[in-house]
Amino acid sequence: MEQTTRKGQWQLWVGLAVGLACLAIVFIFFAKPGDIIDNLRHVHLGYLLLGALGVVLFLVIRAVRWRFMLTGHDDDGGPAAPPYAQVFHIQNIGYMLTQLLPLRLGDVARAILIGNVPPVTIARGLSTMVVERLLDMLFIVVLLPFTLSGIPSLPEWMRSFALFSGFAALAGIVVLIIAANQRARAVRLADWVLRRLPFLHRETWVRRADELLVGLKSLTSLRDGAVLLVLSVLVWLPVLAAYYFTLRAVGLTPTLALTGFVVCAAAFSVAVPSTPGQAGPYHVAVIAALQLAGQPATASASFAFLYHIMNIVVMVLMGLWGIAGTGVTFRNVLDSARSFTARRRTESAP
Repeated sequence: MEQTTRKGQWQLWVGLAVGLACLAIVFIFFAKPGDIIDNLRHVHLGYLLLGALGVVLFLVIRAVRWRFMLTGHDDDGGPAAPPYAQVFHIQNIGYMLTQLLPLRLGDVARAILIGNVPPVTIARGLSTMVVERLLDMLFIVVLLPFTLSGIPSLPEWMRSFALFSGFAALAGIVVLIIAANQRARAVRLADWVLRRLPFLHRETWVRRADELLVGLKSLTSLRDGAVLLVLSVLVWLPVLAAYYFTLRAVGLTPTLALTGFVVCAAAFSVAVPSTPGQAGPYHVAVIAALQLAGQPATASASFAFLYHIMNIVVMVLMGLWGIAGTGVTFRNVLDSARSFTARRRTESAP
C-alpha cells in the first residue's frame, strides 16, 4: 500500500514539474505574461461566448454518445439504458474533477458514479471510457492529414507522418474490432504474450485488455458501429466551432484547416503527464501549432490561455450543476475516487 502511495505521489510531482517547465517555455520563448494580459484586454466577448457555447454543446452530444455506449440489455432482452440526465450530470462531474484534480481522478469518479446507476456497472463505465478515448484519437488522427493539407507552411515530413498515422489508426481499429468479435481468444492471446513480459503485471494488463474489448462490443454490430462513428464526428464539431470562435476572439483569422490543426495539437498534448487540466503541455502544443502556421506569438499565447481558462470555467460550472442534479457531494465523490484508485493500484502491484 505504501509503495502504491509513493507511486501516485511520484506521478503527481512529475506531472507538476512537466507542467511548470512547459509554462516556463511559453513565457521565455513565446510571449511575456504582460503582453498576454494586454492582448486579452481586447478580447471580443461575442466570439468568446460562442466558443463557450461550443463547449456546452460538446458536453451535450458527448453524453448522448456515452449513454449509447452504456446501453445494455436486461434479462428480458429489451433495451436498458440509464436516464440521459444522470449520464449528462455524471459525465460533467467527472470532467470538472479532471480539470481540478491530478491523476485523472475525474475518470475514476465517472466510473464509480455511473456504476451506481442500474443497469450499469463500474467495469462497464471504465470500459466505455477507454473506448471513448480510442474513438476520439481515431477522429483526431484521421482529421490531422486533412488539416495539414491546408497549411502550406508546414514541412513535408510532417504531412507524410500524419498520413501514415491516419492509416495506422484505421488498421488498429480494424484489429480491435476483430478482437472484440473473438474476445475469449483475444484475451487468451494477451495472457500468453504477457506471460513472456515479466516486467508487466500480467493480471492487471489482461483485465485492462478485457475491459477494452467489452467496451468495443458495440462496434461489432454494423448498426451500432455506424451510430457510434456518426456520434463521434458530431461530438467534435462543437469543439472545432469553439476553437474557431475563440481564435477570432483574440484577433486571429483562422481557416478551417488551421482550426483543425490546433485541435489536433491540443488533443495530442493530453498524452503528456502534467498538472490538472493539462496546464503547460496544452499551452505549448497549441502555441507551437499556431506558430508553425505562421500566426503571431502573442496572439497565439493569448488564445491558448483564454481557451484553457474558458474551458475550465465551463467544465466547472457544468460539474457543479451535475453535483446539484445528482444529489452527491464533492467530498463523497472525491473520497470514493481516491479509495477506488488506491485499491486498483494495490491489486496491480506485483
